[in-house]
Amino acid sequence: MKRNKLFPVAVFFEIKKGKRLTKADMTPGNIPFVGSSATNNGITAYIGNTTHLHDSGTITVSYNGSVGEVFLQDKIFWASDDVNVWYPKCDMKPEIKLYFMAVIKKLAAKYSYSNKWTIDKMRLESVELPIDDKGNPDFEYMQDRIAELDAYLKATGLNDYELTEEDKEVLSL
Repeated sequence: MKRNKLFPVAVFFEIKKGKRLTKADMTPGNIPFVGSSATNNGITAYIGNTTHLHDSGTITVSYNGSVGEVFLQDKIFWASDDVNVWYPKCDMKPEIKLYFMAVIKKLAAKYSYSNKWTIDKMRLESVELPIDDKGNPDFEYMQDRIAELDAYLKATGLNDYELTEEDKEVLSL
């Protein structure tokens, strides 16, 4: 069985706050606007505003509205003030980011709309990660687990599954 150890989030990520942008101040465009949504990778609009943009390859975490929703952004984007952006401090392969997203989502379970997961609380969190024989995070293990999951989803045809309206209705109950 793999051993785990707690590590401060700040070892791996710099967390930056999103910026408020009202609908009245939005200009038309094709830049994703990431809000506090649980769907569509958090994207709630497309805008032309070019200030306060965040890098692709970062992780967005909602702290208001849909608290704890976690998404990996693959394009440059604007994050609303309801979203905090996690910038990896080192080069991370996409599989490692996906592993961290699962760990972040687990942390989010203790927060809610009435108990906001503010940027200060996020920065103080610790994440439980598998470790190697020297007590360091085992990134190879993390990458392998995500690759195995991806292979399983592809083999079972679940990698591109879309919920039917009946599925959505059952889940809403």
